[in-house]
Amino acid sequence: MKIRWMRVLVMAVFAVVIAAGCGSGDVVKIGHQPTTEQTILAQMLKQVIEGNSDLKTQLVGGLGATPVVLKAMESGDIQISAVRYVGTDLTSSLGLKEFSKDPKEAFELVKKGVAEKFDQEWFPSYGFDNTYIFTVRKEVAEKYHLQKISDLAKVADQLHLGTDSGWLERPNDGYEAFKQAYGFSFGKTTPMDIGLVYKAVANGEVDIVLAYSTDSRLKEYNLVTLQDDKKFFPPYGASPVVRNDTLKQHPQLTELIGKLTNRIDTATMTALNYQVDIEKRDPEEVARTFLKEQGLIKE
Repeated sequence: MKIRWMRVLVMAVFAVVIAAGCGSGDVVKIGHQPTTEQTILAQMLKQVIEGNSDLKTQLVGGLGATPVVLKAMESGDIQISAVRYVGTDLTSSLGLKEFSKDPKEAFELVKKGVAEKFDQEWFPSYGFDNTYIFTVRKEVAEKYHLQKISDLAKVADQLHLGTDSGWLERPNDGYEAFKQAYGFSFGKTTPMDIGLVYKAVANGEVDIVLAYSTDSRLKEYNLVTLQDDKKFFPPYGASPVVRNDTLKQHPQLTELIGKLTNRIDTATMTALNYQVDIEKRDPEEVARTFLKEQGLIKE
């Protein structure tokens, strides 16, 4: 009798272990940085996957810069990066100093490089770029007749630039490289948190800032953006990235994630960010409404 009970106990423990293993294998973790844009897109991935399959997902938010996200991917703490940007991975993750600024060529380069170096699949773009963009108040644009970055050459030494500190130090697409490309520098530069630059330029604390092209505060403060006429900044097309072993384990993810390809252009992403940042709507609700409108999940 004792032996019989021992067998039952061993089989029960074995069953629990198997069940636990199956559970963790059926839950795909989606990591994202703590920006509004990444939070919305992570929600979209979660809802598209769970709304069209039996897979379960778990969001892992609050990840830091791209190297932190990459490390989490490599360690298996997450299996999907909700958003990665072409230019960032080319210069940071892959450490490239020179590459084509053509969006299609840059995309193919990052896709190949990330596959070879990290064994991860770079999916086609959501459909928008989130690039650096110089931004001024409307009256400053009118006073100096500013439409493109080259127009700044004649007045840059009179202007005070506000920008995130990272850009001032970036070796390949940062300030030093910018000065060489455009042939001028600003009279004064002040590093600040990226979240503060919009209000700073709107209030006149600085004359010009380096902003993100999909940030809703460009619209909120009615700011004017300047064309990068020398195409200094690399393409920053936005895509989800997935570990290849996860795609082998769950091959249906390729089709599910692919449903979001080219669904969101820059104007749409800016509008979605606006709904969360300015109108204070819940990112989960904003994502669900968009997906229903696109017919990607059921009512």
